[in-house]
Amino acid sequence: MKGVLIQQKVFKAINGKYPENVSEEKILENDEYAYSSIILNLSDSVIRKVGKQNSAKELWEKLEELYTETSLPTKLFLLENFFKYKLDLSKNIDDNIDEFTKLIQDIKLTGDQSIDEYSPIVLLNTIPDTYSDVKSAI
Repeated sequence: MKGVLIQQKVFKAINGKYPENVSEEKILENDEYAYSSIILNLSDSVIRKVGKQNSAKELWEKLEELYTETSLPTKLFLLENFFKYKLDLSKNIDDNIDEFTKLIQDIKLTGDQSIDEYSPIVLLNTIPDTYSDVKSAI
């Protein structure tokens, strides 16, 4: 959704980074456009949870609050999956890397930015022993 708002040039309604010379009318217009763009992409059940928000920024923050899980059990679950990750030989390499990258992004959403330090080591350890020559070369 962030990409859509950036493409529509209204993400400023979320982050509030407007140039000093922008009129109040333009700010309000951007907010309305961003708000409607977000709402139109939500399911009815989600709209019922966030419908009381009056601005795009409030709506965005409420969605983050509802759907960004940062609890300790969630973080531990993600870290366990990260450190135990193994390549699935039935999938192609792109799918495996995509899955691994998603794990990293999910961990970063919990607030742990240090995960990048461990990613190369963990990724090397995902290579099966049958490819030990490749692993050694890397």
